[in-house]
Amino acid sequence: MILRRLGNKSKIADEIQKQFPQHNTYIEPFFGAGGMFFNKQKAKHNFVNDLDSDVFNLFNVVRNQKNELSEAVFNMPIHSDLLKHWKANKETEPVKKALRFLMLSNFTLNGTGSQLRFMTNDTKQNILELLPATNKVLFDVVFDNSCFREFLNKISFRGREADTENSFIYCDPPYLNTVDNYSHSFKEQDAQDLFDCLIETACKFAYSEFDNPFILQQAEKRGLNIIVIGERQNLKNRRTEILVTNYKKPLSLFDDV
Repeated sequence: MILRRLGNKSKIADEIQKQFPQHNTYIEPFFGAGGMFFNKQKAKHNFVNDLDSDVFNLFNVVRNQKNELSEAVFNMPIHSDLLKHWKANKETEPVKKALRFLMLSNFTLNGTGSQLRFMTNDTKQNILELLPATNKVLFDVVFDNSCFREFLNKISFRGREADTENSFIYCDPPYLNTVDNYSHSFKEQDAQDLFDCLIETACKFAYSEFDNPFILQQAEKRGLNIIVIGERQNLKNRRTEILVTNYKKPLSLFDDV
């Protein structure tokens, strides 16, 4: 992945994907760093979205201006003066905006933009090596920049049951009531609205969260299923990562039939 971002699911993507149903249309309203998307088998049709304009701009530049971004990353100096400048000033030109976002996310401590982080592996070289493959994967992906309510409402299934039956929505919003380094926090009303929007689509869906009491309450209220993924460390403590789904856990070769 070319983008480092707190809370991304790349390290536990395999465990989560074991719980995914078969699908030929994949829908992801909270793309973030793409920790799930870039670690799963690509579906035939893919619709992804992120409200954060920096995230949206970065991946559009990767898809449409890969060579310009590669040259800009190669020539970008890594020093505190540039970081201070970009902390105080935003960019509007797409390539420069993407470059600024990569500096703040990938080259600073925990991606907070607070101070430079120097690592033994070459962060700049990692980005340059991953750009071509990322560009190739994204070439035919529909990428939107809306709130999840608008995004899910835009997807048309033409009223055919087969379309919704073969579609799957994976949601990884910011953990409830946390802000971290995200530009948009997620509140209880957002979580309620997300559940309502997901149910309205009639598609199979999975919602990643910690075992937050409010989320568990909402799941029980709607008759949804809870799948425990395991313990995970967030910024303050260890919590249990769960999936809330509207389908039963898929059977594996080791399950009792």
